[in-house]
Amino acid sequence: MVGGSFRDPSGFLFTWNKKLYRQVNKIYQKDYDHLLTSGLYQKLITSHLLIPHLEVDTEPAQPSIAYKVIEPERLSFISYPYEWSFSQLKDAAMLTLKIQ
Repeated sequence: MVGGSFRDPSGFLFTWNKKLYRQVNKIYQKDYDHLLTSGLYQKLITSHLLIPHLEVDTEPAQPSIAYKVIEPERLSFISYPYEWSFSQLKDAAMLTLKIQ
């Protein structure tokens, strides 16, 4: 399991063969399915507001609680909110409000 990912009850990140995956847990099944079937996921991807993922057949890290395993598109550069300037934090907040 990727450190820091354990706080989310709906799933977590893990690596296998140098690839990054996210396990979507059964507790999040209804919400995950709704995201995909509502059209919101595709709209956010098309608008470049969300990083796309692929559903894969990779073995879950914790099969007893797993619903799906997804492979997110890798980012070339990772930054964290504590590294961001005020304007970057503001942009992130505005994007969150726009999606809501």
